Amino acid sequence: FELWEKIAPELKGGRVRRFGKKDNYWSMGDIGPCGPCSEIHYDRGTKYGTGPNDVVNGETDRFVEVWNLVFMQFDQQPGGNIVPLPRPSVDTGAGLERIACVMQNVDSNYEIDLFQSIIKSISDLTHASYKEHRSSHHVIADHIRALTFALADGAGISNEGRGYVLRRILRRAARHGRLLGMHEPFIYKLVPVLVTEMGGAYPELKIKQDHVMRAIRAEEEGFLRTLETGLDLFEKVAKKVKASGSKVIDGDTVFKLYDTYGFPYDLTEILAVEHGLALDKAGFDGAMARQQEQSREATTFSMPLQIIQGLTDSLDRNNLSEIEPMPFDRDTLKLETKVVRSSFAPFPDSVALVLERTPFYVESGGQVSDRGSIYNSKLRLEVDKLVDYKGYSVHIGRVTRGSLSDLQTPFDVVAEVDADRRWDIMRNHTATHLAHAALRKVLGEHVHQSGSYVGPDRLRFDFSHHQPMTPEEIGEVERLVNEQVLKGIDVNTVEMPVDEAKKSGAMALFGEKYGDTVRVVSVPGFSKELCGGTHVQNTSQIGPFFVTLETGIASGVRRMEAITGREAIAYMLEAKEFRRVASSLVNRPEAEALKAIEQLREDHQALQKEIKKVKAEMFSGGSKTVGNEIRIGSLTLLTHDFGDTDKDTMAAWIDAQKAKNEPLVVAGLGQVDGKVSYMAAASNAAVQAHKVDIGGISRDLLSRFGGKGGGKASFAQGGVAVGTNADELFNTLKKLLESKS
Repeated sequence: FELWEKIAPELKGGRVRRFGKKDNYWSMGDIGPCGPCSEIHYDRGTKYGTGPNDVVNGETDRFVEVWNLVFMQFDQQPGGNIVPLPRPSVDTGAGLERIACVMQNVDSNYEIDLFQSIIKSISDLTHASYKEHRSSHHVIADHIRALTFALADGAGISNEGRGYVLRRILRRAARHGRLLGMHEPFIYKLVPVLVTEMGGAYPELKIKQDHVMRAIRAEEEGFLRTLETGLDLFEKVAKKVKASGSKVIDGDTVFKLYDTYGFPYDLTEILAVEHGLALDKAGFDGAMARQQEQSREATTFSMPLQIIQGLTDSLDRNNLSEIEPMPFDRDTLKLETKVVRSSFAPFPDSVALVLERTPFYVESGGQVSDRGSIYNSKLRLEVDKLVDYKGYSVHIGRVTRGSLSDLQTPFDVVAEVDADRRWDIMRNHTATHLAHAALRKVLGEHVHQSGSYVGPDRLRFDFSHHQPMTPEEIGEVERLVNEQVLKGIDVNTVEMPVDEAKKSGAMALFGEKYGDTVRVVSVPGFSKELCGGTHVQNTSQIGPFFVTLETGIASGVRRMEAITGREAIAYMLEAKEFRRVASSLVNRPEAEALKAIEQLREDHQALQKEIKKVKAEMFSGGSKTVGNEIRIGSLTLLTHDFGDTDKDTMAAWIDAQKAKNEPLVVAGLGQVDGKVSYMAAASNAAVQAHKVDIGGISRDLLSRFGGKGGGKASFAQGGVAVGTNADELFNTLKKLLESKS
């Protein structure tokens, strides 16, 4: 109080006021730094209110807080104690929009110049009045700023972490767009407007503009499809709940909307509130937990989870905590060590061992565990997998020679990793780093790892990207990685403090936990990442690199799989054999075989078209040329079993017969793509003079033969069970027509 009057004497006379802890004190919550505040409020004038609540720190639009200085002096400790901080500080915060609002003398933050061009563009795109839909305009304008800055800064849209926050922000903006009458993507079109407004101060917005627009558009398109389906489903659910007299949508239904139809919980919650309903959150969480448990149980392991759990529990009972966790020796594949703890599973040949030292890598950071053997003169154990249990690498496998019960720990053994398998894994792991760097060079620096698998058979790399890769982009990634392989560059590995590593440009991997000291693995001039896994010593040891799969796994997340080393060589040999066989079949040199196959394909398509044309002409040529004619009084029933056919041929015949000016019912049955298809029609004379309803008759007919279908009075179609006898079906149709006449 005295400080303000001292440094700004013009504020004397009531413009500096003292308030208590209730109004001018800041804390993080029950514990943490805290202290008194000094707030700066602006009086916007009497037009914003003169009532009893229109005072500083009151519920008013007249006095607006534009700045806050928090004097961080204390530490709120558990139990209520407050102690002085060893290093007090001042946390000062001023909102840019709030100050601009005051300086520009406008009614709200959304009316400052920074928002006006965006809001005008929203109105232009949606043709919705700002005055009539202020709230929706404000939401969209605010959210496009958050999305653009976050995406330009390297974030992605996904189902977890900050990515899920961005997904919710965009979905909320898209839904407000729908309230303005927009049923197509449009939010991405606001990005250039924002870049024009703020790109001068934030040049990264200009650099990343195209990427941001593509990412937002892809998410909009996906969500709008979800929204169309979900809104219809929700309306039915809400109507049913209200009809039952309830006010709560049960958790299983909410989960079904989420899991089966992709309708997010938060959007369901918003719609429920608008309908005066609530959601059963506990029931939803329970359904989600059950699905996650089923997913875990469906995962396959070389040994059942309950056995692994039994082994590790037994280790705990064997005083595991009394020994220090053993180090991993990454520089050797075979060493002499000791078994310091052991346990049996419910089956006598399944055991778990803890070693004094180990050359075995335990699954971490996407790299799978090693396999191999642990043995001495009396015992041999084949290691199937390793698990990290409370910091201990537990070797789990099967006893193939001797008995563990005959040995008393500690005892000496040799631990030997399957060398060929480890080399396959190392090749794929180093190749993963190279692929990551290549993807960033080809697609852009927005590419970040979202998950990985490094095994002996392949590598899998999930990454943030908004659209499928083109064949040319995939080829360029392959070229860049293989270029590094051919250069034969030494792979460098150093340990350093984590902060220093990140400052050096090393990339952190998804899901990895880092300590104070980290390993940095780099291919100089191309790739640098934090990594605790195993790698080759030189890129030439990787061998050929081929991408075998590129697909989408979530909105904004792509998956690439690739092979190296022995798998890649086998792939090349198979491709070579394929070329040889193809060349032999078309009787052309290998260099010309592809063109010959393409010509065969074109010839085949031309012949198929010609056959289809001839069939259509044949079946539409006349009523007596094809079909079995049956008289039912003055009504004619014409039937035909097409055998293997296509729907166009059946339809051409049906249409040709139906057009005749006589009381006629025509029906056909045929095998189409492995299914038995049925078509039937009634001529105008049959419908009008004989009151034939072929749609109703067909529903009854098809249900009798294990199928379903129907239609209207003049046309019907559907399917029946495979193996249905055509003569029997047509005879039943005849009887149904007789009963109706």
